[in-house]
Amino acid sequence: MKTWHKWALIIVVIVGVLISVKSCMDRREADITLAYIGDSFIDRELFKENVQLLHSVCADINSDGEINVDMMEISFNEALSQADKQNSDSKMANAVGAGVARVYFMDEKYVMNNASSGVFQDLSHLGDGFKNAEGKVVAIKITGNEKVKRLGVDTDGDLYLAVRVVSEIDALTDKKIENKHALA
Repeated sequence: MKTWHKWALIIVVIVGVLISVKSCMDRREADITLAYIGDSFIDRELFKENVQLLHSVCADINSDGEINVDMMEISFNEALSQADKQNSDSKMANAVGAGVARVYFMDEKYVMNNASSGVFQDLSHLGDGFKNAEGKVVAIKITGNEKVKRLGVDTDGDLYLAVRVVSEIDALTDKKIENKHALA
């Protein structure tokens, strides 16, 4: 191999490593992920414009100096193909079961489907709402809520808010994130 080939290869490898490091450093981690599960779609532009509404009630959990809120959309809109609806079923199972999101905006029928799963906090202290089989309020009705509407979520139907229980695994993950940023 000629000398200039070796140097070209070394330069390409160095540039590749630098690009990889830069992309890792620029990656934004969400402090909290919200999920919408329903028959409508989220107005993404409205969400981006008004996400700062949530900054007063969120913390910089990952200690990156910014409050970042993500919104996961899981739509079962009738305009979707059967394959897309099956994809939404998988996303919903993952979001609820694996705890991808902590706060959920859900149409009533999806609250009913997930109320007995044991993953939502008891919100009885906030008032009356959707009760699970044990009589615990697991979702609060927020139909017509103007702040939620400003986040791009359709609040005209029977919309509920549910909060996921923080499991020991979630708490350990949060602690790892905390420790990672403390060491940095």
